[in-house]
Amino acid sequence: MNSIEKITVPIEIRALKTANIYHISGNADYIVDTGMSENSYNELKKSVNLCKIDFCIITHLHIDHIGGALYLTKNHGIPVYISRNDYDAIKYITDNRNEYFNDYRELMISNGVPEGLFTRILEGNPIMQFINYYSSLDLNILDNMNLVDTEIIDVPGHSPGSVAIYLKDIQAMITGDHVLKNISPNISVYSNGADYLGMYIESLKKIRKYDVKIGYPGHRDNIDDFTGRIDEIIQHHMKRIQAMTKGLKHQETAFSLASSIEWSNGRKLTGMNYMEQNFAIMETIAHLKYMENNGIIEKKYINGVDMYISTN
Repeated sequence: MNSIEKITVPIEIRALKTANIYHISGNADYIVDTGMSENSYNELKKSVNLCKIDFCIITHLHIDHIGGALYLTKNHGIPVYISRNDYDAIKYITDNRNEYFNDYRELMISNGVPEGLFTRILEGNPIMQFINYYSSLDLNILDNMNLVDTEIIDVPGHSPGSVAIYLKDIQAMITGDHVLKNISPNISVYSNGADYLGMYIESLKKIRKYDVKIGYPGHRDNIDDFTGRIDEIIQHHMKRIQAMTKGLKHQETAFSLASSIEWSNGRKLTGMNYMEQNFAIMETIAHLKYMENNGIIEKKYINGVDMYISTN
């Protein structure tokens, strides 16, 4: 039978402060996620005998989940596995740094971000900030692990290749950042034109069908009402879409819209640090793509900038 041990480790993101790592014991002995840095790794090794770990599974590519992976491989020889789509995303970015930077800049500038602000936001972009770390990783592609009473589920949206892990015998779901209890995961843009919010909502509906007694998320507290929390997250995004639609009675850029709406706890874009501003602007772009795909708004390309307006 599977069993789960939860280890909470420090991370260097002020809004989150900690991340959860899971030690799974069953027909294999493995861990899920690694925290953000060597600090996370040092805390992990206080709780888990890493010499007995068979492998590590990463739920998604974000630095606060993969940031300890290097130390598992380097210090203990533990193989680290990640989904094909997130593996490909990391490889593309690290092998094509200039192209990734140019695409990122074009996305930001074409959505109305001033050049000076973009330069400052770039410093807080986690991918650019940790790109040398990503290049140093020795990753394996997550295929069929042949784990007893365990299903690895593709849940793209929060990242191109996010996965959840369902432990059938104990009706538990390790969710990464796909479902969190008290906060809504950031939905960003990884390739211009793809509808990541659409993917995310479909992935939520997909795992809602599973019989889950308890959810084990990547941050903070466990999730007791799994389907209820999924419904809350979907409703959160529908409310966000309603608020954005009201702000698009006249043509706006993604940046001007992100600057005008209220974010969590009534915060405004100008009160965020540069990493948080990056997340907010990217999430706005992701929502606008979903809204465009569903006929709620239309986009016009005017003088090198994407402008959005409600169709109602």
